[in-house]
Amino acid sequence: MDYTYLGKLHSREELRALDAEACKTLCGEIRQELVERVTQNGGHLASNLGVVELTLALHRVFDLPEERVIFDVGHQSYVHKLLSDRFDRFDTLRKPGGISGFQRRDESPYDAFGGGHASTSLSAALGFAEAEKLNGGKRFTVAVVGDGAFTGGMIHEAFNNCSEDLPLIIVLNENEMSISKNTGRFARIIGKLRSTKGYFWMKRKVKKVLSVTKLGRRMVRNVSRLKMRIKRAMYADNYFEQIGINYLGPIDGHNLKKLETVLREAKQDGGCSLIHVRTVKGKGYPEAEEDPGKFHGVPPAEHESVPTFSQHFGEKLTEMAKEDRRICAITAAMADGTGLVRFGEEYPDRFFDVGIAEEHAMTFAAALSAAGMKPVYAVYATFAQRCFDQMIHDAALQRIPVTMAIDRAGLAVADGPTHHGVYDVSMAFSLPESEIFAPLTFDALDEFLENAIDSDKMTFIRYRSGGECKRIGELPYIYKEGSLRGALSDEPDGLILTYGALSEEALRAKDEAEKEGKAVSVIAIEKLRPDDETLKKILAVVSPETKILFAEEGVRNGGAGQTWKDALAKFGRDVKILAIDDPFKTFEKDKTPYETHGISFGDMLKALR
Repeated sequence: MDYTYLGKLHSREELRALDAEACKTLCGEIRQELVERVTQNGGHLASNLGVVELTLALHRVFDLPEERVIFDVGHQSYVHKLLSDRFDRFDTLRKPGGISGFQRRDESPYDAFGGGHASTSLSAALGFAEAEKLNGGKRFTVAVVGDGAFTGGMIHEAFNNCSEDLPLIIVLNENEMSISKNTGRFARIIGKLRSTKGYFWMKRKVKKVLSVTKLGRRMVRNVSRLKMRIKRAMYADNYFEQIGINYLGPIDGHNLKKLETVLREAKQDGGCSLIHVRTVKGKGYPEAEEDPGKFHGVPPAEHESVPTFSQHFGEKLTEMAKEDRRICAITAAMADGTGLVRFGEEYPDRFFDVGIAEEHAMTFAAALSAAGMKPVYAVYATFAQRCFDQMIHDAALQRIPVTMAIDRAGLAVADGPTHHGVYDVSMAFSLPESEIFAPLTFDALDEFLENAIDSDKMTFIRYRSGGECKRIGELPYIYKEGSLRGALSDEPDGLILTYGALSEEALRAKDEAEKEGKAVSVIAIEKLRPDDETLKKILAVVSPETKILFAEEGVRNGGAGQTWKDALAKFGRDVKILAIDDPFKTFEKDKTPYETHGISFGDMLKALR
């Protein structure tokens, strides 16, 4: 697409030289590029459409990348990428070898701090601001935080450490829930006045003149106190003012002129300020404005829609809740993603969306269980990492049974390292007596969920993004009690033990081996903690000479492979392990995710040779 401005501005001086009409055209071009690219590649659309003017204002006011902008979660940083140094690579968004859907330090100097989990931006921005202060500098760091992130505890922990003299600006982007009290007509007029250049100019001039004399300085202090009383009356004891942060707003987040005025004033003020902006998710794209939830995460154009584990889990749990009033469902701001919307609609008193607070969710679930309820905590595998301490201290240590539905387990093909779900198995194995299941079919998920609800152990049920593992799921059980499915060969040269979505890659290895005239058996494990009877059943289908490989889509250290290797060693059998050694690697261009991490079907065959 040939744009008038987008991709043709090569310095911040050129960007700052644009007049109001040119800026309006540029914003339209950015939205056009976002819609075209994100609907093709997949990604976060509504949130990025909502921050076009805000991001443009940040780039025009601050000296990036010398100064820094950190977006919370980072999924709304697409506009930032387009305005920095990545327009010519934007067509590679979320593709192997391409640019990330989040900020990433190794991608650009404009990305000072990366991340893919919510509520971390202010802590990071605070670190940069303190370092700047210690080094005697005055460069600003800006944290752009959506209102949803304020449900996460880290934001408030960071606020507790903010001080007035830091070169730090926090932009609170309110686009969903109303944080500020409806302040009435008079307060709206004052808010409008406080976002004009004249107001700030007059404020500085009066303060400068009065501060010359002792009486004048006293007047400045008294006026400041009076102003604080008036603001507290209007804004209902504004939380940010209470903790010593200069509060500006609320501001129309789509009014570029006002945004730039207030950002410049906050910067000239020299200390810590919070600017409250209000934006519309999906701005400029009617469908996304009408239903921002639908356009929050957009699948790639070639995405095939199939029934998913998440959907099936939600339906099954809702059905089970009809029969057992003790069943409760918990999510950390992911009701739709984890399939729990219907549960929440039918059983609102037993449905708990705790916001972006995974740690709280885990302890809360443990206490519900201790009080006689049957909690099921559904969480993405990548976010389960955030509540590992609570798994240990508040559930496992006290032997309190909680069912964990671990969604999006395995490698995150589009989102990359920030969203990989490759630590959950190692975390679960580290908890004594826990049960870990990896269903390949919806029927298996049903069975494991029913068992988990009545179990006296902490239970993890992990499943991939998307639907059933069709081919492996159609294989017969070779040992139903141990949940072993097998594709067996007569007198195999090698045996691949695996679980989850990687089972399909193992079957491909079996097919390729047969083309080479070799025999390979595959056993997919759905119950991941081994017992002696299960091990005996496996050894019964191979000879002592058969090479055994354990392949997993998880980290090597503490993973299932190490556990099974140790267990089979008791029977005198050696096991090779194929697992992820560097989960922080970015996907390589022209390679599958499995090839990037050395766990592909080809790697399996090499390991068996």
